[in-house]
Amino acid sequence: MVALLARRYYWPRMEEDVEAYVRTCPVCQLNKVERKKEVGLLQPLPIPEVPWPSISMDFISGFPKVNGMASVLVVVDRFSKYGIFIIAPHACPAETTAELFFQNVTKYFGVPEDIVSDRNASQSSSDRWPDGEGECVGRHYLRDYVSASQRSWVDLLGVAQFSYNLHKSSATGMSPFELAYRQQPTTPHEISVLKTGGKYPAAYRFARSKQEPLDEAKDSLAKALRRMKKYADMGRRHVEFSVGNQVLLKLTLRFGRRSAPSLYIGD
Repeated sequence: MVALLARRYYWPRMEEDVEAYVRTCPVCQLNKVERKKEVGLLQPLPIPEVPWPSISMDFISGFPKVNGMASVLVVVDRFSKYGIFIIAPHACPAETTAELFFQNVTKYFGVPEDIVSDRNASQSSSDRWPDGEGECVGRHYLRDYVSASQRSWVDLLGVAQFSYNLHKSSATGMSPFELAYRQQPTTPHEISVLKTGGKYPAAYRFARSKQEPLDEAKDSLAKALRRMKKYADMGRRHVEFSVGNQVLLKLTLRFGRRSAPSLYIGD
């Protein structure tokens, strides 16, 4: 723009004036696509004081369809990080979701005081950034595990949940099992090592049969944790605002067509 103006016009500090105009132009601010990293790093939610009053919940879809089931409802206790993986149909209306939640969560732990969830057709998100625990578990861990299990993922989902809750957190040094129940459970591997058949060879074979998918689940979880650590906040930048600063709200298109003509809104 400066070069075009300089062909016909000149005034002192012209370049600074043009830069200031472009930087504060209302039309440009509302419609210009920003080429920088998105503003704002992850802002964690307040930490609960005990298990189960606060949970995160997300649907993970796109799995191979088995008997009409192609989704997993992931519920994670935000204190202990204990996860519950619930098989669900691809299209899961609010009534079905409520029934699944009651049968798998409420009847064991009661009704939570708050639920953090990514926004979808039947739920709404909080004004803070969701911590995305359910979504991260699904996107990284479950997808890796399903890719290894393929069509048998429905039958092995319980093993995946068991393995996830056994894994010790690098932050706490404890597993979700330990934080939620104060102890680690006995694993099929421990049973199979202690027993070589004994009086109940069928029980021994069952324990052995669960160990291989359990090992696969642990490998998938380890890969997911490494990937999450690598990419955390990589695509974002930290910007600080002061009280009284005027900012624009970016309109993020999630579903369907954009209803507003501008990328940003604000006065």
